[in-house]
Amino acid sequence: MVNTLNKFVSLIFLSLFCGFWAVGQDVIVIDPSGNNLNRTIANQFSIYDAGPEEIEIHDFLENISSYQARKIESSFENVDFTAESYFFHFIIKNESDYTNFVLETARPITNEVELLNVSKNRTQKTGDEVPFNDRPLETIYSAIPISIPRGESQEFVMKIRSDGESLQIPIVIHSERDFAASTRNRQLKFGMYIGFFLFTILIYLAFYVLLKDALFLRYVIYVFFTGLLQATLEGYLYQFALPSGGFLTQHSVILVAGLAVCFALGYARNYLKLTGTLRKISSGFLVAVIITMAFSLIPGRPYLIAFPVINLLSFTAMIFLLISAFKLRKSQNVNLLFIFGLSSLVIGGLIFIFGNIGIIDYPEFTQPALRNGTLVEIICLSILMAAKYKELQAEKEEAQRQLVIQLEETNERLEFEVSERTKELNKQTVLLAKRNKDFIDSVTYAQRIQSAVLSNEEKFLSILPKSFVYLQPKDIVSGDFFWIDEFPPSEKWPEGLIVYATVDCTGHGVPGAFVSIIGNHLLDLTKANKDVQEPGQALDFLNKQINENLNSRYGKEKIRDGMDMTICALDRHRMELHFSGAKNSALIVRNGEIIELKGDRMAVGYDELETNHSFETRTVKLEKGDMIYTFTDGYQDQFGGPKGKKFMVRKLKNLLAEIAPSDVNSQKSVIESTFINWKGEEEQIDDVLLIGIRV
Repeated sequence: MVNTLNKFVSLIFLSLFCGFWAVGQDVIVIDPSGNNLNRTIANQFSIYDAGPEEIEIHDFLENISSYQARKIESSFENVDFTAESYFFHFIIKNESDYTNFVLETARPITNEVELLNVSKNRTQKTGDEVPFNDRPLETIYSAIPISIPRGESQEFVMKIRSDGESLQIPIVIHSERDFAASTRNRQLKFGMYIGFFLFTILIYLAFYVLLKDALFLRYVIYVFFTGLLQATLEGYLYQFALPSGGFLTQHSVILVAGLAVCFALGYARNYLKLTGTLRKISSGFLVAVIITMAFSLIPGRPYLIAFPVINLLSFTAMIFLLISAFKLRKSQNVNLLFIFGLSSLVIGGLIFIFGNIGIIDYPEFTQPALRNGTLVEIICLSILMAAKYKELQAEKEEAQRQLVIQLEETNERLEFEVSERTKELNKQTVLLAKRNKDFIDSVTYAQRIQSAVLSNEEKFLSILPKSFVYLQPKDIVSGDFFWIDEFPPSEKWPEGLIVYATVDCTGHGVPGAFVSIIGNHLLDLTKANKDVQEPGQALDFLNKQINENLNSRYGKEKIRDGMDMTICALDRHRMELHFSGAKNSALIVRNGEIIELKGDRMAVGYDELETNHSFETRTVKLEKGDMIYTFTDGYQDQFGGPKGKKFMVRKLKNLLAEIAPSDVNSQKSVIESTFINWKGEEEQIDDVLLIGIRV
């Protein structure tokens, strides 16, 4: 009773003797019992709405009589989506044992809170447009320190301004010690809250990596942005990521909220497997949210409109998803945890809204309702996703079990089929072995016939003793062959000639062998043909005969077979070499130098239209000791060596120039060993023929 009487007397004293204070100011008494400490006392204040114009706090104080005050009815004042400035004019009388206090008001994301201590003419400012390090207190809360000696009173004017977001004004006076304790307590609770989100993200990110199911990834992203939204609303994004304040800090709430809604829709669409109209409606929500996020980046009215629109879209999107879940509960087997979690979020949002508009005047319950609803939703969805993981594992195990059964059945069937096929293959193997033997025997016999028909090395060496022939067929029979004979004296060649040919028929193996028989026969005919007096004429004769023999009997189908070859005629009396070539050349190595005799660029027998072509005969003077080399393209085209490349004609020329001084038998050994070493493990790709003659 005495304390009450003292307060009453004090108020009368202030009214009578402090007339210099403005009329209508609110008086807040901090008594020894601490009734007005550490709790919201907004209902003890009057609020002035100064409108959308930017008004400095001193200008307001000078013209305070022109503004109309409104008494706050609830303990937690809320002004929906505003960009106006609001002022408070009050006196704090300190009758407690404390001298240092902290005045906390508005949410952490409020744009500007400015406090003018009229008694000391001192101004302090906080809010998210102020760089974090410039705040009067390094805290995320909109808090300003004040100092009032015991028994004294001080006059204050406070300005609060939002940038379009809803303005929430609790107004709490803390003792300095209690504020520090309250801050630690709130940070601990929020740390545990965010810790749960981080734990959820890590767990289900691991599930995604293990299962590769996109639903888990969508859930992880949704949880991340939901947690980020709560951290943004509490001011932690401002403190740790955007401490400079300004544009990005003020726009972060809309952007993060929009992303949270987008990923919530993405996750729910995937989980509910929305199709048809429901999917189109969800897509409409996504487009609307994205457009709103884009509009929020435009200063002025678009930015202000974005705040209520993003809130409306968020709430209606959740309602839509909840209705969709109920509708699809049976057809999609929607888990009740999904519905319960989403319902918790919607109910938390409704309680939060009812608290903001004053229907429920219990801020300790309404303000954290949305955050708590979000927490319950994430807990429910996490349990749901764990069940989803278990379900997927069960499906995987069942699929594996079915696969094992199928494999066992398949193995039994395959074993039977393999057994039957093995029997059949054994029969086929015996048959193929017999056919292969018959084929090899036939080809081997064909090789004997070819050897009997064609000129052999023994005949070659009997005519030209200082020579060698290196013939290495790719298969049993060869498409490369050589021909040699002695032409008797004639009017043009009174001393006679030794004529030999180095021939590469089209293809190799059996087809090449057939062509080689024809080519050998035609070369034999040149000896009896009086019109053939030199190598070029011999090639002309062969060209004509091959086209007539192979193509004259066919209509549309033509035989595209022929020969690349060189014909050399040696006149040992005159020491001359008469040469003609069809795509092939001859090399003369003399004293380490190479003389190349190039043939015509046309082959023998490829085109009947070219039968009138005349091959050129070239005559070269020889010197004693010269080495004459003729060869087909099999040697230089062979793949091998350390890099698996072709031997190439340049390397062959260098080899021949190097070994030319050696005797012919040594040369043949070097040519053979070089080819074998170069080929190595590679397959021989063509027949090989190389002839060397010492003059």
